[in-house]
Amino acid sequence: MTPNANTLAERTLTTRTLRTVALLVAACVLFVGALSLVAVAVTSRALGSGEGARSTESAPNAKKPLSI
Repeated sequence: MTPNANTLAERTLTTRTLRTVALLVAACVLFVGALSLVAVAVTSRALGSGEGARSTESAPNAKKPLSI
């Protein structure tokens, strides 16, 4: 093997490695982003049913908290 061919092989290996790393990082970003969107959707849906709690606050029998 000539030194030039060895350098070319190292360059292609480095290029392939960097492409693989970039692909894995992009896949992780997409996966975590999708999980975050699902988590936000689930929590906003769970907390979005606060209309019942709001109606009890405006009830005439609701007592105001005492301050110390």
